[in-house]
Amino acid sequence: MHIVPSLSAGGAERLVFELVRLLPREGFSAFAVANLSSGPLKELFDTHDVPVRVLQHRKMFGAGSIPELMQIMKEEKPDIVHTHLFGADSWGRIAAMLSHGPKIVTTMHNVTNDYGVIRRGVHTLLSLPTSRVIAVSDIVREYLIQHDHISPSKITVVRNGIDLSRVISRPSRPFADIPKLIIVGRLMAQKGHATLFKALALVKRPWTLEVVGVGPLENDLRALAERLEIAPRIHWLGYRDDVPKLLSNADIFCFPSLWEGLGLAFLEAIAAGVPTVATSLPVLEEVMLPQKGVFVPSGDVPGFAHAIDGMLQDPVLAVQRAQAAAAEVRARFSIQRMVSEYAAVYRSLLTTSHEDSSRQ
Repeated sequence: MHIVPSLSAGGAERLVFELVRLLPREGFSAFAVANLSSGPLKELFDTHDVPVRVLQHRKMFGAGSIPELMQIMKEEKPDIVHTHLFGADSWGRIAAMLSHGPKIVTTMHNVTNDYGVIRRGVHTLLSLPTSRVIAVSDIVREYLIQHDHISPSKITVVRNGIDLSRVISRPSRPFADIPKLIIVGRLMAQKGHATLFKALALVKRPWTLEVVGVGPLENDLRALAERLEIAPRIHWLGYRDDVPKLLSNADIFCFPSLWEGLGLAFLEAIAAGVPTVATSLPVLEEVMLPQKGVFVPSGDVPGFAHAIDGMLQDPVLAVQRAQAAAAEVRARFSIQRMVSEYAAVYRSLLTTSHEDSSRQ
């Protein structure tokens, strides 16, 4: 039983979809529950007949979902309850504890720089009854140990994977006469849109930018684009379910995030062979060596402007480096590898549980 707060168009929600869809191949039945609200990915679940239930519990910060989650656990009797993101990590784990049955697993999809004292305390406390904490990268693992004080013995690293069958490779063509840039991600502070906009205002060569995603900062970012006098060159696409096609038609992928766990959008762009300018976060350099891409310090507006201008000046080199990086990412970050590693974690927990029952 996978629990996620909503079915919004984020990387964690997409990962839940892939796990529930593919775990039957590993011998597990699985279903998802969105305990706070629905979202645009509901249609994806329905289209592929991936089982999901949607609850509506936004009051009391979502605590009202606990009784309904417990009822579902009573009916379905899951061996494992696996939670994702704070709104499910908190109420989902409490419901599982009160149900006195399932093993509890949680995946930490990000470094939690935006957690306050209360959230961090809740997460640390609820890690005690949690059987296994999945970190999506080595950086997330170290963060959990240092900042959330979670025992290293409880943490397993399972790096994100992408469905390579959905990836559409960018042709090895030159850039368009007016190069097309793209950024994919929720419109929130973590994703660094403001840094990118300010950098693009300094780039004198022709360009257009497609902004894919929705979020609370859309109005602020539109206003910033107007103030920077770049608004006519920015196309706001909102939520899209054809991101692979958009990436294959792009010339440069921009990833100016201030922090990341292991961004799925980044993996998808690299796998598609799109020349990429990204923040020099250690987790991203786990994916692509600096000589295969262009990395810029977090929040460095002149640095991003210089990097983008350099790619526009020498697109042949940018495309060659991107194609070399694509081969490596495709070899290391498949969705099949990820699902198999999650299944191995589940089997180890169920084997331990069976051995403990036998001793009793």
